[in-house]
Amino acid sequence: MAPTQVLYMEERRGQDPDPCYLREFDARVVERGPDFVVLDRTAFYAEGGGQPDDTGFLRWDGGEAKVLRVQKEKGLVRHFVDRIPAADDVHGVVDWERRYAHMRMHTSQHLMSGLMFRIYGARTVGNQIHADRSRIDFQPANFTPADLERIERECNDVVASAADVRIFEEDRAVVENKIEDRALMDLIPRSIRRLRIIQVGEADYCPCGGTHLKNVREIGAVHILGKRSKGKETDRVEYELRTA
Repeated sequence: MAPTQVLYMEERRGQDPDPCYLREFDARVVERGPDFVVLDRTAFYAEGGGQPDDTGFLRWDGGEAKVLRVQKEKGLVRHFVDRIPAADDVHGVVDWERRYAHMRMHTSQHLMSGLMFRIYGARTVGNQIHADRSRIDFQPANFTPADLERIERECNDVVASAADVRIFEEDRAVVENKIEDRALMDLIPRSIRRLRIIQVGEADYCPCGGTHLKNVREIGAVHILGKRSKGKETDRVEYELRTA
């Protein structure tokens, strides 16, 4: 079976809408399981990389199913549903409020991670985003309250600059030369030679398969809630986003 075409990963062309902002799509059911379906194409995000999955609906002539969770394995995206579609042709609808909250959080995570590495040399070694608050683990790190105040200020200065968020592909060798120790490149299989890059203004440049904003001004305002130690030279920073 061919891998699922992931629509939010498609390259933006000309004046076409940004693929990460795609809310609805048409697709065809190519496999049915006891509680899931595989589609030939999807705009639903499958859980991974610290970003939760999308939820929403699959609709067809005369019926509707809730998409409860989404997982990806070996290129196939499984949509777990409360009802198996009776038709092969379906219309997908993403829960946009949930997706957009994750896009804001994921983009802000890149922003903070990039600034932490640039200013303090601290790499991101783990993260988990949610709709209301998120956390990032940094190493090596032992941040003071003044450090956290500075990072919050630096993040919001970038937001105020209204910098664009670029999504594009580059050869792996180019990426490895650019990012130094910013990202854990060894976690990406060596067989992948072209990498999807997220560039947040001048603040961050990093490979990522998540969904992101078009411009940092959509983040709102970053508010750091605090930090706690997660072991030797590792700090976990928790934050939320507020309306600017």
